[in-house]
Amino acid sequence: MSEDSSQEQVVYWPRVKEILDGIMGRWIERWDRQPLPGIHAYYWETAEDIQAAVLSGLRAIEPGLPARETNLVKSLARAVGTSGKMPLRGPFLSTEEVDEVVAWIDGGMPGGP
Repeated sequence: MSEDSSQEQVVYWPRVKEILDGIMGRWIERWDRQPLPGIHAYYWETAEDIQAAVLSGLRAIEPGLPARETNLVKSLARAVGTSGKMPLRGPFLSTEEVDEVVAWIDGGMPGGP
């Protein structure tokens, strides 16, 4: 058990952006092409952009909804509707990275310390 396991993890927007930008960088490297906007791309410049984002016709983050129930987390962890786990055909986020995104959403989506 890690020493932080009893404390709630605080995650800020720059870390979430780093996670999402990292997975897209790995996606581009794997598939040797740029992602198609709205299909593969999981890039957002600001926390406000991701909060307003729509994925396959569904809001990425619904205000008041627990993070694991949001379409963003569902899409990163498994699938949403008829769309597969994202980014499409991988590579995918690790469980730990998904947990950081969850902590950020459930923590109120803070911009930074």
